[in-house]
Amino acid sequence: METGRSDLRVAIGLEARKLARATVTRVATLAGLILVLVTTAGGYAAAMHTGDTDLGRKAASMVTSPGWDGYTQLGVTSVSATMLLAVGVVMSWSVGREFTEGTVAGLFAIPPTLRSIATAKMVATLAWSVLLGAGQAALLTTAGLLLGLGAAGAAGCFATLLLVAALLSAGALPVMWAATRWRGYLAGIGLTLAILVVTNLAAGFGLGTYAPWSIPVVWATRREDVSALLLMAPLMVAAIGAWMTLRSWDRLQLGAD
Repeated sequence: METGRSDLRVAIGLEARKLARATVTRVATLAGLILVLVTTAGGYAAAMHTGDTDLGRKAASMVTSPGWDGYTQLGVTSVSATMLLAVGVVMSWSVGREFTEGTVAGLFAIPPTLRSIATAKMVATLAWSVLLGAGQAALLTTAGLLLGLGAAGAAGCFATLLLVAALLSAGALPVMWAATRWRGYLAGIGLTLAILVVTNLAAGFGLGTYAPWSIPVVWATRREDVSALLLMAPLMVAAIGAWMTLRSWDRLQLGAD
């Protein structure tokens, strides 16, 4: 038992270092931070101060109310899209690269079990995604304060954005199964795009409470109409995705399709 835990710690450390050094992680992190800042802070500023322009009118149509409520709702929309895309791509790369670069064969020869390696990949990517979500939440909350919003609602904005980011990150775990099942990161990225399309369509047709990945967004924007219990849906998807990924790694065989 102790040996298994030690192997898992080693594997987590290894996967964390891979993520930290990977170009895809750095690009995803930078893009996630910049995009949410531009779309949220920039959009809110345009809505409040340039309402007589085309850009201002378009931005104003997305801000349902002034103050922290409207700002947070706009931020939730930006965070949800950027987190799903960024996390899905990084999760797909973390698993898929082992197959596309041919390094998966070497994993059979090292002490950590394949299950431990898969678990380490999930732990490392989820830890990174939560840090990214916290960074986005902190950046947007600071930007809101600089835009002149009162300090009273800052903590609520940060907590809501972080919660949505964390739930959506966990809900993206099935892409790791897809990258394993079809032996490459393109399958995981394809599933990520499919999730984004389903989420946007569900929200657009008023069916947001029926898609696990749109539930956190609907809850954050219409909290009085959506039960907090529904937030368990993305966690259930995460649990299923983790189980399917571990099961696939348990059954990996060299040379098998």
